[in-house]
Amino acid sequence: MISFIPVEKLKPGMVLARDLYGVDNFTSKIVMLRANQKLTLSHITKLISLDLPGVYIHDNENSITPRVVNNEIKQEVLTQVKEIFDISEKASEHLYTGNIQHANDALEKLIDTIVNTEHLYVDLASLRMYDDCTYNHSLGVTVLSIAIGKSLGLSRKYLSELAMCALLHDIGKTKVPIEIIQKPAKLSDEEYGVVKEHPDRGFTMLKEKNLVSDLVLEGIASHHERVDGTGYPNKTSGKQIPLFGRIIACADVYDALTAQRPYRDSSKPTEAIEYIMGTSGRQFDRGIVRGFLKCISPYPVGSCVQLSNGDTAVVVEQNSQNPLRPVIFLMEDPTILIDLYTDKNYYSVVISGLAEA
Repeated sequence: MISFIPVEKLKPGMVLARDLYGVDNFTSKIVMLRANQKLTLSHITKLISLDLPGVYIHDNENSITPRVVNNEIKQEVLTQVKEIFDISEKASEHLYTGNIQHANDALEKLIDTIVNTEHLYVDLASLRMYDDCTYNHSLGVTVLSIAIGKSLGLSRKYLSELAMCALLHDIGKTKVPIEIIQKPAKLSDEEYGVVKEHPDRGFTMLKEKNLVSDLVLEGIASHHERVDGTGYPNKTSGKQIPLFGRIIACADVYDALTAQRPYRDSSKPTEAIEYIMGTSGRQFDRGIVRGFLKCISPYPVGSCVQLSNGDTAVVVEQNSQNPLRPVIFLMEDPTILIDLYTDKNYYSVVISGLAEA
């Protein structure tokens, strides 16, 4: 993948993705750099003098695309959720207040990072650190739930409760036989019935120890309910589903669809977004989906994308109404901005994917 980076945000070590040339306004000399050239401070100074809007850079660790959560915080949260799940799996051990407090301390750092990120667009693929999908899934759902909560204007207190709820939403699965959880094929009706017990199992497990608030318990118990009443375990519908349950339902499905599983390939982020948008008002609360769309994007600002009409473009601004149709400019003419959401000339044009370097 390549990204379009404004010249003022270039950093030494970034690698050019395309040949570049221009005329130095001060010396009138032609400046030329080849693709795969690693930029130095001298190169960047020279590029600034060319009055270029930006250059194409290989998207790597030096990219300006915001990394919402750094590895240290990811590791800390994953360690805590792994510890809690490992204890829950063993009949001889029990969770204590200290386990929850350690997890809460890690979650507070995670919330700080998300709340303080001005333009937040979550990339769940960048969060996955372990092969074990259980812990990755818990982290992904937690980050996305916090982001949705932030976009909905929830207070810090509620974000803390929501984060704990999201982190523990699948803890009931520790009481489901491992051969069912890790089965590399479609579950039988009987096996699926056992899996559907996990919201109640998680609720009961935490309720007995009085380890979390009622808000957290309600969210865990209801994260598989659907607004049209087709969910489980109680077929609750509409606003009768607790807020945390409605938020986590959306985050849970998006993370599950975009993650690789032993029995199926992952869906593209665009496909998962389209699914959630398409089932808004039926499976998912419309207001929650609007919040979701404000903080998720398969095409971050700076992404170089291929359009269905054959043109190549660069994403310059997100669209909170529909992240699949951002504001772009064409590589052939960077001076003209095109809003794929409102421009009538582009109603039939879609982004077909990221452009190849």
